[in-house]
Amino acid sequence: MVDSNPRLFTIPAGEPFLACLVQTLVDDAARCALFGACALEEVTLLLPTRRAAREIEHIFLAEAMAGGADAVLMPHIAPLGDIDEDEFANLNSLDNSDNMALPPAINAQARHFRLLPLVRAQAKAAGQPLDGVRLSGLAYELEAFFDDAQNQGIDFSALSDLVPDELAENWQQTFDFLSIVTQAWPQFLAEEGLVDPTQRRNLILQRRTQNWTTEPPSGPVLAAGSTGSIRATADLLKAIADLPRGGVVLPGLDKSADAEVWKLIEQDPSHPQYGLSQLLRHIGTMRDAVHNWPNVKDNNLRAGLLNQALVPVQATAGWAECRPSDAQIKAAFDGLSVLHAPDQRAEAGAIGVAMRGVLETPDATAALVTRDRDLARRVSAELARWDIEVDDSAGRPLNRLLAAGLARFALTAVAENLAPVSLLALLKHPLVCLGRARGSHLHAVRQMEIEGLRGPRPAPGLQALHTRCPDAGELLERLGVALDPLLALKGEIALRPLLDGLTHALEYLTSETDAPSPTMWSRREDGRALAQFFETLYEHGALAPSASLAEWTTLIDFWMGRQSLRRGGKHRRLFIWSPLEARLMQTDLMILGGLNEANWPPLLDSGPWLSRPMRAALGMAQPERQIGAAAHDFVQVAAAPRVLLTRAQKVDGAPGVAARWLRRLETLCGKLPQAEAQNYLAWWQQLDATDKTPTPIDPPAPCPPLKARPNTLSVTQIETLLRDPYKIYAQKVLDLRELEAIDAPPAATHRGSFLHKLFENLLRQPIAPGEDIAEKLLLLAAHAAQQNATGAAILKFWQARLEATAKWFADFDSERRGDIVKTHVEVSGRLQLDLPANLQGEPFTITAKADRIDVLKNGQLAIFDYKTGAAPSKTEIENHYAVQMTLQAAMAAAGGFDDVAAAKVAELAYLSLSGRTPPGVCHDAMTKPHLPRDAIAMVSALVMSYRQKDRPYWSHIRPSPYPGHTAFDHLARLKEWQHEDGGGG
Repeated sequence: MVDSNPRLFTIPAGEPFLACLVQTLVDDAARCALFGACALEEVTLLLPTRRAAREIEHIFLAEAMAGGADAVLMPHIAPLGDIDEDEFANLNSLDNSDNMALPPAINAQARHFRLLPLVRAQAKAAGQPLDGVRLSGLAYELEAFFDDAQNQGIDFSALSDLVPDELAENWQQTFDFLSIVTQAWPQFLAEEGLVDPTQRRNLILQRRTQNWTTEPPSGPVLAAGSTGSIRATADLLKAIADLPRGGVVLPGLDKSADAEVWKLIEQDPSHPQYGLSQLLRHIGTMRDAVHNWPNVKDNNLRAGLLNQALVPVQATAGWAECRPSDAQIKAAFDGLSVLHAPDQRAEAGAIGVAMRGVLETPDATAALVTRDRDLARRVSAELARWDIEVDDSAGRPLNRLLAAGLARFALTAVAENLAPVSLLALLKHPLVCLGRARGSHLHAVRQMEIEGLRGPRPAPGLQALHTRCPDAGELLERLGVALDPLLALKGEIALRPLLDGLTHALEYLTSETDAPSPTMWSRREDGRALAQFFETLYEHGALAPSASLAEWTTLIDFWMGRQSLRRGGKHRRLFIWSPLEARLMQTDLMILGGLNEANWPPLLDSGPWLSRPMRAALGMAQPERQIGAAAHDFVQVAAAPRVLLTRAQKVDGAPGVAARWLRRLETLCGKLPQAEAQNYLAWWQQLDATDKTPTPIDPPAPCPPLKARPNTLSVTQIETLLRDPYKIYAQKVLDLRELEAIDAPPAATHRGSFLHKLFENLLRQPIAPGEDIAEKLLLLAAHAAQQNATGAAILKFWQARLEATAKWFADFDSERRGDIVKTHVEVSGRLQLDLPANLQGEPFTITAKADRIDVLKNGQLAIFDYKTGAAPSKTEIENHYAVQMTLQAAMAAAGGFDDVAAAKVAELAYLSLSGRTPPGVCHDAMTKPHLPRDAIAMVSALVMSYRQKDRPYWSHIRPSPYPGHTAFDHLARLKEWQHEDGGGG
């Protein structure tokens, strides 16, 4: 039996920690040598986490079965507790009789709700009112400060001595805020007879420490795997080490560092051995008193190399003298490979391939160890391509699950008054059917979307949707029944009425019948998790302050994001663990992912409350302690026999910086092995690759039958035919309609339509001499804005420009008014082309709608077209790329406009009404007198071209991108086409 006291042991990094414990404990001779004569079931074994406790039970059982036993009496295994609050839940089992006298812990949600009004009052007193999410976030920060200080055994009463009067005002305000910690919160807990959860765990551990110090247990007690980062845990470890039949097994203590380096380690919180050095100092023993665990050898070459690479900065000068040999480096890195992936997606893909490859070996296992939860989700998605389900042991945030997403969408839709995007997100959610079959529901939703939700936003509210989408009445009625309790909530809302309305909405939205259905809460795992979350809010909802619906929407999503659904292991050979869980675990392949600065190791964060000197004065650890703990976890896992280290060179599009430990290793040893990791990356890249060489295809050249080709085109469609003939084919032959974006901001087309309608309404009414045309136009605009949401949105952003346009137009119209007999607005016209008699097909008609035609006193006509954008250039008009106005002139001369007699066109112009400087310009479109005649000839040539049988109807309509090619080419080809068709004309 070992004679040293305290009784401390270590299992070096790289060794299978739990397996080593089991091998010694099941060996009767080794166990009795440690603790004296005892049976295995007499041993009490304390481990840091509940996962480690479950895993060692499996190892004990596997060891017993390997020895031929059908069953085994195991030691009493319990979690010791470390930094994960969930692991403290069953610590009462250590001493139920003593714990009965301890005050109960306040519920975590109740604590948060109780803190919210205290935080709000302090913020208001400081003149910094907070919205709901910032208020809740600050309360969570305060809770983290509670837990951090209590973990380290800090006395809050010392806070009042930290801030002298001459300190900066912002620190004075911070300490006024912390009066919640020193006064209000302790007073509340005392009045209610409660304690913080962390404090209660500390009291339990302190009670156990005191009991075992005064009355040592009769059976052996072994605490293994803890670094003592919590003060109460460190006290208990000290007591266990001093027990006559006790022992403490430290994870990965570096016994090879010389005395000088160890002194530096004891002063460097960012070093992986710092935590263990502080635990040894707390226990009151030296490193030399720590023995290797029986039957374990300290000869892991990689662990030694890692420890050498991560020495404190002051000791790196010794690298030049004691650099390991190439043979040592090669031996240490045997089984290790490093991947510098180009981005996060590639990193996850390579990891997925590596984990899938492990399954090719019978009974082989693999684990991804990472702090990056996004990487964990990406890897899970990559493995899903092989139908492999591996869950992140940290769980999935509740707000990322379907059921919680539906709750968020319902609140968002109501908070935004049923705006199109949020409404469609709700109605198209996979769980929503509103009392109908899913297919029928989606058909109704899509019809409503096309009918009324595309383009500019409609007026808010359910009634406005009924008006805009009359054919969607049944769908909207069902939606109204589901959302009515939420829509009725106004102003400041208490939490419980909100939850009542939300529960009602979810049950109606997901019901397959006309009645509400609770099946979402029972049939789905995420539904049950959401129901449990709601129950917690219901239980303590009376404590929460009231808020607006918009605040509740963000707050509930914020709270759901802090809840996790832990589903347990879904695969028996592949795992995803956090570094804390992986500290004592080992698989055949250990993958350390996300090895970038700010992830692993994490960013230094001292919190919003205390500066570094203040933390030191209070006795709290510096933020670098987090780096040291992360480094210790890295060494523990990286020293395993087969390891893959991965990182992404770009994170969210920005360059990532490799973890300092990788850079240290490369500095000491040179380039790290990468061949195996690069193979994984290359294999992943080939998964979606194709060996087919892309072959360019010819431009589309559809050749519809003649009867399918349009016999009527408007003047603007003629322009489109010249510039984009395929668009005319899609519209006229395929009958396709281009949909506007959902909830799109008013575009140029909407502004143009709005302005055209204004001038139409203005000029349809008689204008009295001397009447203020500008004022009348602005009144019409205000009325139009009241009638529809699109007009209101346009007027909101175009008010100043519209005022300038109105003044310019008033001057323009007043100057002309004396020469005008009558003004026609939005007048329709048509003109049938005179085509060769032998040309197949129906007669071809050009249509138009003129914005304004003035009949002048001399009997001639003036035609105007309004443009809110740029008017066509003179070159475009003369080369017949802009034929709208010249075709209208030809149509007017032929008497093609309704109620407008045939007459000579004296004036043809575009009115460019931009509202800028100048607000309006009149552009002459009749630059040459023969333009209307030539435009008709060109259109005739176009029609004859696409009336050619078995020929794509734009084969001769190549527009200007080709040098020297203009619309006049059609005139030159007119005779050629007539000759080909066998006739003149």
